[in-house]
This record gives sequence, C-alpha cells and structure tokens, in this order.
Amino acid sequence: MTRTVSRTLFASILFCVALSAFADAVTDRAKVLLQRNDPASAYKLLQPLEPQRAGDPEFDYLLGIAALDAGQPERAVFALERVLALQPDNLQARAEIARAYWAMGEREAAKREFEAVRARQVPSEVRATIERFLSAIASAEHTRIDSYLELAFGYDTNVNSATPNSTIAIPLLGNSAFALAPSLTETDDRFLNFAAGTNFTRKLNLAWSVVGAFSGNFRQNLKQSAFSTDTVDGSLGLRYTRGLEAITVGTQGQHFAVDADQYRTTGGLIGQWQHSFDERTQASVFGQYASLHYPTQGVRNAHRGIVGVAYAQAFSGEYAPALFVSLYGGEEKQVDDTFAHLGHKPVGARLGGQWRLGGGWSLFGAVSYERRKYGGTEPLFLVTREDKQTDVNLGLSYLWRSGTTLLLQAAHTSNSSNVVLNDFDRSVASVSARFNF
Repeated sequence: MTRTVSRTLFASILFCVALSAFADAVTDRAKVLLQRNDPASAYKLLQPLEPQRAGDPEFDYLLGIAALDAGQPERAVFALERVLALQPDNLQARAEIARAYWAMGEREAAKREFEAVRARQVPSEVRATIERFLSAIASAEHTRIDSYLELAFGYDTNVNSATPNSTIAIPLLGNSAFALAPSLTETDDRFLNFAAGTNFTRKLNLAWSVVGAFSGNFRQNLKQSAFSTDTVDGSLGLRYTRGLEAITVGTQGQHFAVDADQYRTTGGLIGQWQHSFDERTQASVFGQYASLHYPTQGVRNAHRGIVGVAYAQAFSGEYAPALFVSLYGGEEKQVDDTFAHLGHKPVGARLGGQWRLGGGWSLFGAVSYERRKYGGTEPLFLVTREDKQTDVNLGLSYLWRSGTTLLLQAAHTSNSSNVVLNDFDRSVASVSARFNF
C-alpha cells in the first residue's frame, strides 16, 4: 500500500475523531498540511518543537502521523509511544503505531497493535482496512529476510591480545629472563572494519519454519596487517513453534582467518528451547556442540560443548528499556590427550541492555565475565593455567534516517591469567554506520 492509500484508508479513525480537539496555531497548521497530504511540511513544522512539547499527547500524535507519512517510521514510533504511555486506550495512536511498525518491517509488533485495535469497537471501514493489513502481514510472514551492512573505523590498543611485557621469566629454565619477539607483545593500531549479513525465516506451515543466517566480518589493521582478521559464519536449522514455546535445532559453521591465512574452522550443532511469558518477556535454554580444527596447529584441535540459560525483559514507556542476562558453562576438550593443558572448562555470565534516550538516540551496553580453568600443567610455566576475563562495552546509537544508524562504541577486555603470556588488557573504540535492509 502506498502512503497516500494508507492515509485515505485510515482517514476516519485518524482525523474525524482525534484531530478536532487540537487548539493551537502550530497544531492547527499541521492538521491543514496533513489534510492536504503534505506530511513532509507538517513534519518540518513540528519536529523542531519536539524538545519543548514532547509529552503533550496532542502534539506527539500529530508529530507521529507526520513523521510516518514523511518516511520516518522510527521517529513516528518514538512520538506515538509517548502518546500511548499517557493514553493507553487511544485507538488512533495505536492504529498509527501499528502502521509505523509495519513500515519498519516489525511485523510481529504491527500485528499485535492492529489486533488490539480490531478487538475494540471501531467503524466497519476501519476494521476492513485493518484486516487488509493483517492479511498482508500473514502473507509476508511466510518468508522474511533481513540484511545489514556495517562500515567502521576504530582504534585498538592491543590488536594481538598480547602481554605488555617485553621480557618474561621461564620457570622451566630456572626463571631465566627471555626477550619476547615484537609479535608476542602488545601492539596498537587503527583499523577499518566491514561487516555484512542476512537472516531469513521461511514458514513451512503454522508450526514449522526453516531459519538461517550468514554473516561476514572483515577487519583490516592499517599498519599491523599480520593481525588483520576475516570471519565468516553460517547457520541453518528448523524451528518448531507452538503457543508460547519455540524449539530451534540446526547446524553452524565458521571460518576464521588471520592475515588472509586460514587459522581455524568450526562446525557443529546448536539447539534452543524458548518460552515467551508475554510479548516482552522470554526465557531460554540453549546448547552448542562444535568441532574446532586448526589446519597448521593440529595439537589444538578440540571438541567444545556449551549449555546455558538466558532471560530477556523489555519494558514499555518512553525510554523502552530492554535487559538480558545469560549464564553458561561447558568444556573444550583437546582431541590429543598429550596436550591436555590446551583444553579448558569455561563458566561465564553476561548482562546487558538498551535504553532509548529520545530523538532517535539510544544507549546500549553489556558486561560479561568468564573463568577458564585449563586441563593440565603448562610445560614452560609449571602451573595449571587459569584465566579470568572481564569484558565491558558501551555504545551510543543515533537513528539518522530509516534503515541507517550511526554508532559510537567503546569496549575494554581485561584477561587476568597466572601465565604471563596470557595476561593482558585491551581497549577498542570505533565509529560506524549500519544500514539495515
């Protein structure tokens, strides 16, 4: 449906009831522009006043309509959410936010809001329009493809995740001091990063779907090219959904290269059971098995198994915060028992979230902790290695235009180890642009 057709179809519910109550000159002018089918001018009129008038349901409602029909559905959602936070029974605003979700490709959210309006007493022509939208959503749900492209520039204080020490003592050799090669010590650099990927869902029937994902991440250091990396990931599986439950099983693989030379390949199985308490609350149990193969370092070949639980909660309101937490544990066991000191048992936790700040801005971040206890004595250092790694990242995103997000991110990794070669700190800062299709 075109925006013009959508405006006509929703005219009875959007204008005949709600707009008649507005009373000031700015909103009166905006109503005239919208009735003349000139949403771009209405949005240009209202948007500069948003910082002063956000929170006024009448203003926010008009701003939401103008933004939506001017091709800014994300901005429309921000404004209409403010209306619904104060007036949850405002059917006009709920119908418009449903249309905004549909324009953004958020089909589940659009479906939920359209159905909420349909369940109430609304004019027959409005109900017919909603049915057409719901039919379009049902048709689109058979196959869904979401893709992205991201370009980034950044600075890394430790591109090789190495110790800052230039010399170390070797216990096996009587604690004699040895100078480390430059490649084994902390090295900083600037970098360029290119990432792209696609996710798809193909519904086979009401219960079964084929799901898959493919992505690539290519990082080029500007000076230290020996530590540039290429990562390609892929997965394919089946999902069974019934009521509030969803079970996904599938295969996954990864190719990881350093300086364009293959370093490691991974292949295995994944499984997840997910329970939705409601549309904003989910819990899941997941498991993963993978076979790790190192073409030039066969002694590192291993089998890795991980199990864990996760919980996610999204909140309503102007800032719409969302939080998640996960706990996991497992084992990475070396194929060759002679090198048991290369295998380990990881246990970890992760906590993160996102908060909308308004005006297209969002804040997001996460913190994680992992302890790894290794399976044997290190031959050179005469201890059983144990690592404790903490990762913290924080970012700010700005929705510049529909489908285009600008991001500023900073991350820090601290890996504390009783083997000096593996004890390091690393900080990364980057700016990027992400394009969603």
